[in-house]
Amino acid sequence: MINRPVLSIYLVLFAVLFRFSASGQSTDTLHLSLQDAEQQLLQRNIPLLVQRYNIDSAKAGIITARLYDNPQVTFENVLYSHTENRWFDFSYEGQNALQVEQVIKLAGKRNKGVKLAQSGVKLSEYQFYDLLRTLRFSLRDNFYDLYYKQQSLKTYGAQIAFLQKVVKSFEEQQQQGNIAPKEVIRIKSLLYDLQHDQLQLQQDIRQTISDLALLIRVPATTIIVPELPEMTGKPEVLQLSYQTLLDTAIANRYDLKIAKETVNYNQLNLRLQKAMAIPDLQVGFSYDKQGNFERNYNGLNVSMPLPFFNRNQGNIKTAKVLVESSQLQLQGQEDQLSHEVAVSLDAALRTEKLLEAFDPGFENDYTKMMIEVEKNFRSRNLGLLEFLDLYDAYRSNVLKMNELKYDRLHALETINFNTGSQLFHP
Repeated sequence: MINRPVLSIYLVLFAVLFRFSASGQSTDTLHLSLQDAEQQLLQRNIPLLVQRYNIDSAKAGIITARLYDNPQVTFENVLYSHTENRWFDFSYEGQNALQVEQVIKLAGKRNKGVKLAQSGVKLSEYQFYDLLRTLRFSLRDNFYDLYYKQQSLKTYGAQIAFLQKVVKSFEEQQQQGNIAPKEVIRIKSLLYDLQHDQLQLQQDIRQTISDLALLIRVPATTIIVPELPEMTGKPEVLQLSYQTLLDTAIANRYDLKIAKETVNYNQLNLRLQKAMAIPDLQVGFSYDKQGNFERNYNGLNVSMPLPFFNRNQGNIKTAKVLVESSQLQLQGQEDQLSHEVAVSLDAALRTEKLLEAFDPGFENDYTKMMIEVEKNFRSRNLGLLEFLDLYDAYRSNVLKMNELKYDRLHALETINFNTGSQLFHP
């Protein structure tokens, strides 16, 4: 038997362990490379998984299209025989009849239906790969955006920590009468401005993490920390000509393939609808025990509807309209594709040119200079106004540089997206 003091100790230890366990599970930090993120996208993303099922569903339509119509069997027996005074007379004198019928489709309806179903499978597969193209672009764009926003957040954190120390020191100096109140107010104003911008950036980061977490299906409380190596040198994709990129897009863009296959699908549907105007042949065998001119009568039945009124005119006209409409949509898709490739290449070249104009050592030199500026300001060797100007310029430079680096990757990924291929490998 466990005594009460020991039991109380166990309960306290359990409560402490449970509290630490719960707090550890509340948030988690996930360090993620781009390759790992893309792997999780392929394995976990819900829209991709759903689209895979749509492909299987479309393939089942091919099985259905290949099936033949079932034969129809009709059996008839006398309900009540007045001659024999019997119900359901199955005797030698009783009357019963049997009829077997089979529909034979003419004008190649079955083969045309199979080809239409096969085209539907291609559309589903193309839709899957086009969705993958869109989701991969969204994943990479959010990944880059989150990385550089977190880099900017580090700058805010370092500056705010430094200014908080300065404010505390200035307040002490003000109480001693060594510093004018206006200088404390100016420093506090800069600190509050930084804290407000930091809060907005934290909210943007939280939203970007949420968008990225939805793509790879990680818990909503997970803090994602992207790991991105520094990119050096000019990307090889920018050495390709516009015509090369356009040819690549024509060969690899799945939304263009969807538009082309839609035209083919509608043309196949038009052929099927024209074939549906031709009636099907119905062939049957009939047996009549003694209800015909001779006992045990055997007969061959052949029947076909006469297409006097209904020749499937409405469905044929609708199919023709769909063919013409899809052809126009294909032309519009081709025009849009060429413009998208041209715009993305131009944006990437302009961004790369701007980055090349910057001195590679500028950031490090600027950072070292700001360290000296902070030392001189702390030693009162630098005036407040000059310090504020330099500090604001440094912050603006860091943020703009991070934004420009993101713009570079965004422009390169847009080329990948618009060409439908992975010409740029980060």
